[in-house]
Parts: sequence; structure tokens; C-alpha cells
Amino acid sequence: MSVINRKGADKLRAEVLGIDTATKGEKMARSLLDDFNQFHSLNRVKEDKEIEMLLVKQRLKEIEMIDAEPTYPKDKVKFNPSGASKTIYDLYLKGMKVEEKEERYPYHQRWTRNSTAIHGATQRDLLYMEKVLPNPSFTVERTEEGLPAWEDNILQWKELEHEGVSFILNGKMDGILVYKDGTRVGFEFKTKSNSIGQVGYYKMREVIDSHIKQCISYYLLFGIRDYIVMYEGVAKDQWSKGAEAKPDIRTFHLYITDEMAEEILDKFATVTRHVEDGIEPADKELSFFSGYKYLLEVTEV
Repeated sequence: MSVINRKGADKLRAEVLGIDTATKGEKMARSLLDDFNQFHSLNRVKEDKEIEMLLVKQRLKEIEMIDAEPTYPKDKVKFNPSGASKTIYDLYLKGMKVEEKEERYPYHQRWTRNSTAIHGATQRDLLYMEKVLPNPSFTVERTEEGLPAWEDNILQWKELEHEGVSFILNGKMDGILVYKDGTRVGFEFKTKSNSIGQVGYYKMREVIDSHIKQCISYYLLFGIRDYIVMYEGVAKDQWSKGAEAKPDIRTFHLYITDEMAEEILDKFATVTRHVEDGIEPADKELSFFSGYKYLLEVTEV
């Protein structure tokens, strides 16, 4: 019997005996899902003036930052966590400040608008959960200003050195949560819009690779190793399904190791050398959501 199959057999045996073999990370991910389900099972949650005022203060800060100039050195190559999964060529072109052109249709804008709205609603839920639930597993960390530790409230940059070059990593997270035992956990929220099946147990079995790379970048920026990545399907099962409805929310735990961080640092350093030397990478592969595909069309013509 292989090691993988043996582990599976051991887990099955433990389940039959009623033994919980889940790791701490798996328990944290499960606890967050349980908290959301418990909260969303409440018939009515009265609006809380303190929480709503906190959200107003957050919005005011976001408005103040609209015209704020970045403070990081502009002579350095800059990376963002959300772009960590892009190809070397994509990141090189961005580093060379080549103009991006992304073709978008009206429904694309509505797609991103809806996802952004759900992000905000989910973060609001987190604030209410820590106050309304009798024994919440998580609380939202606060900044020195007393604001929720997420989005523009924790936007920061860091200069990193690796393999003889230095570069800037700039970004913000969907949230920093604190588990009931004091563990700081990065919260990353993603939506899936096409169908309920996208977050089902058959199609989704682990964190998507691009989101893993994004969390690794957050570790480099914020120093947090534990992450819970939560996926919500915008599409829901039929209203009448009740307890038999297909799951629309999934949570996964991710722990960032030094080896994972080294891989991303190697990638950023490689791109930085190409940009500083002005030498194009040999591999011209572009990402699926690349804004530089028009360059290949020009070349083909």
C-alpha cells in the first residue's frame, strides 16, 4: 500500500472510530466556515451603530487615499501580490511600463462590480460575527487607528533583496483575522460566478495555484504564514432545496513555508534582472488575463 493510500485508510479508520485527525489549520478553516453558516442561519441581525460607524470611518479613509501618492521608490521594479502568478514575460512587460490593453465587455464590468460588492458584504459579516455569535472562532484584527485590518487600512510596501537585486512588493489583503488561540491568520476571499458547481467538492479540492502564489506574496509583505482562502459561489442552488442545497462556500487552510517563499522571490528576482538589463525573457508566454496579448497579435500580422 502506498503512503498516500495508507494515509487515506488511516483517515477513514479514524472517521469510523470517531477520531478527529484534522490538523490545526484544517480545524481553523472548518471553524470559519461554521461561523459563517451559524451567522447566516440567524433570521435577523439588528444593525449595530458602532460597527456601521467603523465602516463609515473606513470609507472616509478610502476616499482620502484616492489621490494619495505612493511612497515607495519609483526607480525600483514593483510587484503586487495579485500578479505573483503571472508569467515572467507578463511581469517583465509591466516592469518596463508597457501599456496594457484589456478588452472588456459590459458584462465583464458587472461581473467585477458584483464580486467587489460581495467582498464588502463578507467583510461586514466578519465584524458582525465577532459581536453577535456567542463563541466566534475568529475576530478581525484592528490597526493602530482602530480600523479593521484589511484593504487600504493595511496597504503597505516593502523593499526586498534577493539574489543580488532589490525590488518593491506593494499590496493589501482581504483581512487579517485572529483565531481564538491568538494565531494571526490571513484571510483571502474569492468569488466564483459561473455556476454553483465551481465551488463543489468535485471541481474544487484545494486552493487554486494563483491564489497560493498571492498568499505567498502576502507572507513576504506581512509576515503571516497561516491563511484561510474562502471561495463563495455567486450562483446559489434552488431556494427550495433547503438542507439539501449544494455548498456555496468552501474554506481551505494554507501554510506558507520558506521553500514556497523562495520560489516567488526567485521569480521576482529573475524579472527584476530582465527589466534592469533591458533584456526580454526568452519565453514569451502570457497569462490568461494578460493585458499584453495585443502585442502578439501585432507580431503575427
